[in-house]
Formats: sequence, structure tokens, C-alpha cells
Amino acid sequence: MNDTGLCAPESIETLLLQQRQLLRGARNVQMFPCGTPELPLPDGCHWHENFRGVFHFRPESISFFKIDELSEQGRENEFLLLGPFSKYDISSRLQNGEMSTCITEYVSGFELRCAIGTNGTIDQQRRYFEETKESDGLIIIGECPDRVKRWLAANDEQKQRSINYG
Repeated sequence: MNDTGLCAPESIETLLLQQRQLLRGARNVQMFPCGTPELPLPDGCHWHENFRGVFHFRPESISFFKIDELSEQGRENEFLLLGPFSKYDISSRLQNGEMSTCITEYVSGFELRCAIGTNGTIDQQRRYFEETKESDGLIIIGECPDRVKRWLAANDEQKQRSINYG
């Protein structure tokens, strides 16, 4: 399995929250990128693996063909409730001088989802996150979650410089 190296592994709490969304139909796909342990496949869901990771998905809502198509384009954001911008979109904007930030949704004190943004994208990302958040979700803009900081610290300086912590 190959990955872009742009995904910090998720915590077990995050994975369980996402799986609950999948079971309720509030999410169509759950991704387990490289370095992230896979949970057992929920009843009624299908399993798929490609060069980006493992996916559990609701076959009545999305096909593995669509997952592969969007994965090939680096646009998993479109089915993972991460908003309209891919990591590649954000990277391009950072290279053009925009400043980075993070947007994170927390449920019961645990991270549910997190996306990197820029000063030019964060308003659209905030609207998307607010429209799709859990009823008890809390949206925070600014600092990256601790797991992302730890992952960045363990990776090369170039990746670390591309993220402004707030």
C-alpha cells in the first residue's frame, strides 16, 4: 500500500467516532490511511483497499469505483466530510504565500475530523464544517490537534514548515 505521507494516523477514539457516523449513515466512507489501525468492518458495509489505504463504505451511497477515482485525484476530502479543498489544493495555496491553519471538529472532547486550511479557504471550510457537524460537535479553528503536531515533529523539517500552528 502506498500513501502520500500527508495523513497523520488517527486515534482510536477518532476512529470509533467516525465508525459510529458510518453506522448511523451520517458518513458514507471511513478511511484507514497508512499507519492507522483498521477497525472491524461494520455489518452492512463493504471493504476496499487501494494505494491510499483501506476504506469501509456504505455501498448504497458510494461505489468503490468512485472511491478509487477520487483517491487517484487526491480528493478523499469529498467523501470524508473534510470540505471542498484537498490537501493538494491547500499545498498549492501555501506555496503561493497563503498562511496555514487547521479546522477541527471535536465531539465529547475527542477529535472527529481535521482539515488543513489557509487564510483564503478557512471561511468556506468553516461553513462546510458547521453545516455537517454533529449535534454536539465543537468546531475549532487555529491550532492543529496534538496527534498532528506529534506526527509533524516526527517527520522532516519541510513538512513541519508547511504548517503554521495558529
